[in-house]
Amino acid sequence: MNKFKISQIQFEAKDTPLENAFLLEKLFQKTLKFKPDLICTPECSNIITHDKKYLINNSTYQYNCPIIKKAKIFAKQNKVFINIGSLLLKLKENKKLVNRSILIDNNGKIKSTYDKIHLFDVNISSRETHRESHFFIKGKRKVLSKIKNVKIGLTICYDLRFPDLYRYLAKKGAEIILIPAAFTVPTGEAHWNTLVRARAIENSVYIVATNMCGSHHSGRKTYGNSIIFNPWGIKLNHALSKTKIINTTIDLKEINRVRKRVPSIYND
Repeated sequence: MNKFKISQIQFEAKDTPLENAFLLEKLFQKTLKFKPDLICTPECSNIITHDKKYLINNSTYQYNCPIIKKAKIFAKQNKVFINIGSLLLKLKENKKLVNRSILIDNNGKIKSTYDKIHLFDVNISSRETHRESHFFIKGKRKVLSKIKNVKIGLTICYDLRFPDLYRYLAKKGAEIILIPAAFTVPTGEAHWNTLVRARAIENSVYIVATNMCGSHHSGRKTYGNSIIFNPWGIKLNHALSKTKIINTTIDLKEINRVRKRVPSIYND
């Protein structure tokens, strides 16, 4: 296929997985007029907070996640693929969680999962630090999946700062690479647009970056500004700082056109 339709859902997550499941169900419905091939949601689609005790107490396992349950039903009923950008999930017999991206196929089955490889351990300011490695298990597998014969690379948020991962996925044939995120406001303002565009240009692929927005439990804030770039680095669509669905039809032939002009993907 040459034309591929993507709906990106940027939203402001509520406090609990169940609340976010109902919220996303309503937002999924709003994509139907566009008839997307793929619906994308942000990182931390089930729960986002600075309060680690609250996170542990309120996160679920994959098997009983209400968002997965509703997304499976919606995907099957409407014959659409859904990338739940990431869910913070418990694992049996492990005190740490996993930050997992879930790709659900158009029959309502989980097709692929990807666990975040690069964990966000940073000191943004004297008031804001993050230590994901204290609470999450590092992913070990790079994941390339398929939607209607279109090759899709899966990444999450902080992965964006590690270009080798994107090069690997592009070399393996990825035509579209997804970046669900919950970027902070300071790092979003400074780096988000530049990094996302760079990953598109250097690999001659479509980059679909879907970010969380707004204020969340315990005062955590996210940047929004979800965006999609084509292989030449042209911005095709974007959101600002509020809840929004952006719908974009992409032309997959553009990848080869760009690579004929600047074949850098073949030269390393």
